[in-house]
Amino acid sequence: MSLKIGVYGTIYKDHMDVIKSLKEHPNVEKAYFEETIAEDIEEKGYGLEDILDKDIDFVMSIGGDGTLLKLMQYTDLPALGVNTGTVGFLTNIEISEVDEALKNIEKGNFFLDERSKLDVMLNGEKIGECTNEVVVHSDKVAKLREIEVYYGDNMIDRFRADGLIVATPTGSTCYAMSAGGPIVNPRLDLFVVVPLNPFDMATKPHVVPVDEPVRIKLTEEDKAALIVLDGRGEHHVNKKDKIAVYPSETRAKLISFKDNFYDKIKQKLVSKTVFR
Repeated sequence: MSLKIGVYGTIYKDHMDVIKSLKEHPNVEKAYFEETIAEDIEEKGYGLEDILDKDIDFVMSIGGDGTLLKLMQYTDLPALGVNTGTVGFLTNIEISEVDEALKNIEKGNFFLDERSKLDVMLNGEKIGECTNEVVVHSDKVAKLREIEVYYGDNMIDRFRADGLIVATPTGSTCYAMSAGGPIVNPRLDLFVVVPLNPFDMATKPHVVPVDEPVRIKLTEEDKAALIVLDGRGEHHVNKKDKIAVYPSETRAKLISFKDNFYDKIKQKLVSKTVFR
């Protein structure tokens, strides 16, 4: 018994016994439960910041990919993603596999799958980190915005569109893929730049190195947009604002037990009728 863990996310009635078992699990020395989970199992609860300040080995994220992405905005501690959501592309185990996963972690039978993250700067100040993508899109439904996107000081394109996605390789299988971007192996370090519904058939996605920032400019007066990081929060921007995306110095660290990226694509993202 040696593992010290944080437990974060959302649990449902069907999962209660598994979560309660962590209190006396033979491989767990100490479990710190986030407040909402602790209330359900009648344990002492902690705020997320308090948990992350503890001397813990990793955080168990219970929920879907969105829960795990939210956690990654606050820490670079290793995370074990336990899927109780719909797709579960980033989460690596199901709730029924928690016991076996803890045994393997204590034995050292796992690896850390490190993923690149983005630092998003607005007018020279960092407004946050994201593991999937930063999206700049119109602040009004069905209203196009003219956008210029640069790799360093070199203009990549100017176009009218609903917005723009700048994604990591991890995010290439999420919103960027739905918008027509390429699927990129998460071992690579690069930016995936995908226009959102451009009003120009010549405007295409780009893949660029991370040695220069991606800069984004709105070109029209009195036409605002929103910046959203991993689907959370909103920052209003307009023509005068300077938006830049850099590779983060921190990395998302996901506890994994096998390298199954392409298996997951077939299982989670491709129609099951294709691979029968």
